[in-house]
Amino acid sequence: MLIIEKLERMEQLSEAEKEVAKKVIELKGQIKDMSIRELASDSYASTSAVTRLCHKMGFRGYHDFKEKYLEEMKYLHEHFENIDANIPFLKDDNLAKVLGSVSELYQETAKDTLSLVDYFDYIEATKMIDRSQNIYVLCIGVAIELGKIFADRMMRIGKNVIVSENVNEQFYQSYNATQDDTFILISYSGTTLKTKQYIENIVKRKAHSILITSRGESQWQDKVDIILPMTTREKLYSHIASYTSTVSIMLILDMLYSCYFHKHYDEAFQHKKEVALSYEPLRKASQKVMEEDQNEILFSK
Repeated sequence: MLIIEKLERMEQLSEAEKEVAKKVIELKGQIKDMSIRELASDSYASTSAVTRLCHKMGFRGYHDFKEKYLEEMKYLHEHFENIDANIPFLKDDNLAKVLGSVSELYQETAKDTLSLVDYFDYIEATKMIDRSQNIYVLCIGVAIELGKIFADRMMRIGKNVIVSENVNEQFYQSYNATQDDTFILISYSGTTLKTKQYIENIVKRKAHSILITSRGESQWQDKVDIILPMTTREKLYSHIASYTSTVSIMLILDMLYSCYFHKHYDEAFQHKKEVALSYEPLRKASQKVMEEDQNEILFSK
């Protein structure tokens, strides 16, 4: 969950802490050069109230809180400057505007997702997947279909990935996890009961875990091995469609696939071609651009 969302909810805050939270929301990036005393004074609160608020937000103190809050403000003001991720087009827009807006939303989502990439995490995730006997994708909703696409890509290059639509089976998979397994969990909010159950099972059995979830402080950051943050712009309910989260998840899965492919480049390319030729040996191109050079399809092993 984003820090700004935690502040706006004001859950379990005293009146003094609420005043500090309101002031932080109002000031946004302007708190950069403010000391704890200055913020307390502007909020008509004590410095201890500021410190308590920071602790309740999950931080060691004001300096730690301010650093992460400013990072978040910077992120939220990058990309999506000319388009609303929740309502990218309006009722009165013409069709050209609608289609252009959706296209722009996809482009901004791709840029935004890439800006969140920590290359070390992708390197480690690739090693984790490479070492594991079994790869499971645990998720619900449309993410299941995205997981299936990822599984299809991976199996075409010789790495088995298991995706079940049945939440009971997903629970059993996490419950029966071993140290040879890697679990890729996908959850936009990261707060669902199922996500909690899965992670607890996986951690208890010392299996490996990769969590694809929204940007921000996660309750699971000390539990899972790797967190790959997705674009975090959508409200939970008030949006035309989950455009940005869907595109971001698919891009992250494609980047994981590409990292694995790159690690085994020649072997993966050869295996993929052999699988395709074996599965559809009589497939014909309908356009010239699709035609293959038969001498290049299969090269020497």
